[in-house]
Amino acid sequence: MKNIKIDSIRNYLTPLILIVLIGTGLSSCEDEAKNNFDEFSKSGAFVRFEEPFPTVVDVSSLDQIPDVAITAVIENPNNSVANYAISVGATISGVVIDQAPLINDLTSFPATVTLTMTDIANALGLDTADVGFGDTFEFVGTATNDQGTVYTAERQSFDRDTKVVTGGNNSADLIDELGYRNAFEFGFAIPCPPETGNIAGDWIFEMQDLYGDGWDNAFVTVDIDGTTTDYTIAAGSAATHIVSVPTGTTRMVVSYTAGAFEEEHVYTVQKPDGTLLGPFGPNPPLCIN
Repeated sequence: MKNIKIDSIRNYLTPLILIVLIGTGLSSCEDEAKNNFDEFSKSGAFVRFEEPFPTVVDVSSLDQIPDVAITAVIENPNNSVANYAISVGATISGVVIDQAPLINDLTSFPATVTLTMTDIANALGLDTADVGFGDTFEFVGTATNDQGTVYTAERQSFDRDTKVVTGGNNSADLIDELGYRNAFEFGFAIPCPPETGNIAGDWIFEMQDLYGDGWDNAFVTVDIDGTTTDYTIAAGSAATHIVSVPTGTTRMVVSYTAGAFEEEHVYTVQKPDGTLLGPFGPNPPLCIN
């Protein structure tokens, strides 16, 4: 009987001890997570825009591009940022340009910054005349707190072999929040301008692939009053697409997205009045106008 009682008690206590240990471990993890968040909220280098940064800059002609300027106010809510810097990269006519320093050493907040196309082009080694419709610009912010810790929009990664931590001092849940990212990763595009004149009727898109194996993930996008449709050559050497634009349409934009083997892609566009645009390509531009 004694053995039975001891075994019964042992069987009862074992899961109880495990529950206590697991509960203690969970509590410890939660406390650690809370401590990390408290530490970040007190001293993490957090910056944000006072107002949302614009994602598009509409210009009606290329002559207006040199005059593009965006003014924004950057806030430091927890007063721990010692320095904030901005770099810029771009995709110009389908060519990706790596990040380059744009603004350094912002040390007083709130800070008012003006990003001009002239300054952006100079930072990237371009002339403003190189910038056109369909081009995009990507900005990356870096903030350093008063203890010298650097915060970026890049998640941390840990190399098990070298035991080295790289990347920004940010957790995954923070980096996915738009409010957090808005002054660490932001950008704008210069969209293709809308078509003008009488746009109602049938638009005919004649597409060719000079190699004969389809458009390699490239496509033309037609935006009719906010509804977009993509057109391409799925396979073979040619395709014809007729796009019927309804009467009463107020806005129509045609843009091209590059794929692979751009030297093979050519297309023309016939407007409803019979006007022929193009040929565009090889290496078609991002906009037809």
